[in-house]
Amino acid sequence: MGLRKSGHALTLIMLYLVTLIMRAAFYVTIAVISSGVYMGGALAGWGVAVVLAIYPITELSTVSFFGSYSDKIGRKPILAASLFITAAAAFLFGIATIEILAFILAGLFGIGAASKVTTTLSMIADCSTEENRARLMGYYDLSTLMGLAGGFGLGIILLELGLAPFLLLFAAAGACAVSGILTLLLIKETRIVSHEEVSMMELLREVAGDKNVQKMLPVYIPIISLYGLVISKTKHIVEEYFDITAMDLLILFAMLGVSLVLGIIVMGHLSDHIRKRRPFIVFGLIGFGALAYMLVGVPFDSFWINGLWPLLPILGFISGAFPPAAMAYLTDISSAESRGSTMGVYSIFFGSGMIIGPLASEFAYSVGGLFPGLALLVIALIGIACIGTFFLEEVAPKVE
Repeated sequence: MGLRKSGHALTLIMLYLVTLIMRAAFYVTIAVISSGVYMGGALAGWGVAVVLAIYPITELSTVSFFGSYSDKIGRKPILAASLFITAAAAFLFGIATIEILAFILAGLFGIGAASKVTTTLSMIADCSTEENRARLMGYYDLSTLMGLAGGFGLGIILLELGLAPFLLLFAAAGACAVSGILTLLLIKETRIVSHEEVSMMELLREVAGDKNVQKMLPVYIPIISLYGLVISKTKHIVEEYFDITAMDLLILFAMLGVSLVLGIIVMGHLSDHIRKRRPFIVFGLIGFGALAYMLVGVPFDSFWINGLWPLLPILGFISGAFPPAAMAYLTDISSAESRGSTMGVYSIFFGSGMIIGPLASEFAYSVGGLFPGLALLVIALIGIACIGTFFLEEVAPKVE
């Protein structure tokens, strides 16, 4: 799987584990606050969209500092701090009683994410080579997506089963705090080269001047926007349109989760083996777009009645081609001496998409409902991303 050969097996495994826990903590929080039982439903609809916008805005405004500072002093201290910050945010969400506090705490989550993403990606990139880069980066995205699906899905299911919202949030906070302690004890520092601190404007100028980064913008941002769309509207769609049980949800998330895991592992290995990124990016985009369209544009009951359910795991597997190739592409164009700052670029992509996705989905839904509103938005986003892949240049190292 590329872990043992990397020589950093324990560090990498712990990085993936704490990533999963941190992402799960955030998306459990999103599942809770988008429910009608949290603050009497005060955040449902536009409130959730605002939270999901504040979070990446804060991330964008601090990511260059954490990325460049990790190049200067090391990754591990910032990584551990990010987990304790996230734990504090989840705990405070559990005791918050007014809407404005939720918006402030969303910013705290954003600071935690900025410090976590840049350091984790830099550490994984530090431990990778051309022979295992897509796989190791793919496992990062796998842990991110498992945290997203596991945290969000488990949050919805447990809320449907009647678990108190504050208990879910306290559990998320406790898990992040324990992860911070484990980080200090088990993860080794991987910083390779010292680098001077870079300001936000300098980072943005560096990004704007890189033609490969420029060509990635129309590919990455629409895809992350789709993530934001699904996250912000799934709970509402389930409650309003589908007569679905907790067991149905469990089956759906399990089916998609297993197929996505297999897709990331298999496709990441293939991308490393043939040293190609672009074909896998395109293939994954098509699969993810079709899957997102089915989830928001096709009534849930018809999956079973019309025999469409086998398409879900198939598309989930195909979608797995995108994360490892996309992350390996970003690493391929990075340099070791400024890797923290370069990985801040990923947070810029992620943050921009997470602003656009929830806000655009709320607007599309208010104008056109589930169909054609959200369905057409999905088609537009995936269409832009697919067109964008045409202009990407292959930068993976050639097989010697």
